[in-house]
Amino acid sequence: MTKNAAAEPTADGVARRPGAAIFALTMAGVAQAADVSLHNTAIASAASDLGMSPSERAFAASVATLAMAASILAIGNLGDRIGRRLVLLWACGALLVGGLVTAVAPSAEIYIGGRVLTGFGLAGTLCLSMALIRTVAPDRVGKALSLFFTGQVAFTIPLTILGGWLIGGSWRYGYLVVPVVGIIAFVLNKRFVPRSKAVHARSTDGVGLSLIAVALVGIIWGVSDASGGWTSARVLVPLLIGVAALVAFLWWETHHDEPALPVNLFKDPDLAGALTADVSFNMWQAVMVLQLSLLWQYVYSYDALQVTVGQLPATIAMVLGAFAAGRLATRGQSAQSMVLVGLAGVAIAMGVFALAGGSSPYWVFGLGLVVGGFSRMLTETAAGEFFVGKPPADLVGATVASKPAIGQASFALGLALSSSLLYGGFGNGLQDVYDEVGLTPVQQTQISGYVAGGEAPGWVADSPQADEIVQGATDAYVTAYQTTTGVFAVVFVLLFLVAAWFLAILPRRRARAGLAPDGSAGPTDSSASGAAGA
Repeated sequence: MTKNAAAEPTADGVARRPGAAIFALTMAGVAQAADVSLHNTAIASAASDLGMSPSERAFAASVATLAMAASILAIGNLGDRIGRRLVLLWACGALLVGGLVTAVAPSAEIYIGGRVLTGFGLAGTLCLSMALIRTVAPDRVGKALSLFFTGQVAFTIPLTILGGWLIGGSWRYGYLVVPVVGIIAFVLNKRFVPRSKAVHARSTDGVGLSLIAVALVGIIWGVSDASGGWTSARVLVPLLIGVAALVAFLWWETHHDEPALPVNLFKDPDLAGALTADVSFNMWQAVMVLQLSLLWQYVYSYDALQVTVGQLPATIAMVLGAFAAGRLATRGQSAQSMVLVGLAGVAIAMGVFALAGGSSPYWVFGLGLVVGGFSRMLTETAAGEFFVGKPPADLVGATVASKPAIGQASFALGLALSSSLLYGGFGNGLQDVYDEVGLTPVQQTQISGYVAGGEAPGWVADSPQADEIVQGATDAYVTAYQTTTGVFAVVFVLLFLVAAWFLAILPRRRARAGLAPDGSAGPTDSSASGAAGA
């Protein structure tokens, strides 16, 4: 474990049954992963049943994410101040109430209110379940996180299947899964997880918490609307407000005596490298999940079940990656090396996707899914050691809360950038096909609707160029997909190099210069720059 990851005082002492405590925290952490999958499946039916307008549906689809982003750092701080287990239990209660409100909602407004409450609950269960790992297993953070992440992915699979079956009966039933998880997590954490809070009660940094809430909501909201272009007011206004709030937050936190999140912590090379890794694997997940599923549907004519089954190897590989991180840590493998190996695997996996074309056999995609899924979870588990083990004991909740906040923004950015690249390239390629075939402007408009999934205009069936147009559209989409994934492969290589600077190159330079790992003058201490896995 890291140098700072000492057991902080707790009201009840250390966990008497660490294994049961880790299981309890895993059940709390699994709620977020299960909710994402179930909500994405149920939202279409819910929107139709409740008569939502397109704008209401778009807002309802993302409101829990926005609520989570707005509240997560505040909830992490609150846990540090008044008790991490206490706030985690409140969050479990929010999952119960939010899920029930959503399930019985008679109108779009109440449905959205339920999703807001759920977002608050997810923020608390996600960040504080991970922060409490340091309390229940202070001398083996790496192994505990391996079990934590392995269990999260493993439990998400049956919960998603169960929820999908329930949604087949009614979308309302699907929203009852997470409340049940919340009840189970409440009971287990109340029973097995000890109380834990900061020894020094820091003052509330209302300005900092408000600024970061505006920053995250603005950035996520803005980039989420950017798939169709980056110049509209719907994108630019919230994005610029979010960036301005982020800059103000960074300035405020460096000039405030007791900041909500001491950003100076990220001067530590390990935390800086972990932050870089968090950006990389969350963006990979976004591009892989969305763009690969669309390619399979548009080009390979996969149905929804085939897409789900097709991506299953990535989920299985993620379980294995989290488990492997724990085994390697136990054998003395450094967290820094595992993060870098995982980031290299993420870049390689995206390169495999970039090489796949419209006629590639499934095993090519399967290879990319296995390598990427394993590498992504190897990296997340190892990087999690730094977020949990590096900060001072009084700031564990706040620092861990920054991890999913970064992840949410990175995921949204990955979706927006990949969609912009793909559809921009597809549009240009499609226009080249139209020009080559010689379609009139009216015909181009009609055939564009057909390519997008609409009804075929009557003249298409009698046109000798029909097959040429369809094949050209397919080729244009494949080319755009390959270009998009190729660009992201390069992005992930660059992020790997940044992480390598922080986790490998910089510490060695400081050691040769006789500096401490944090860059200050003094004797080096190799134990401070690495997270021991045992």
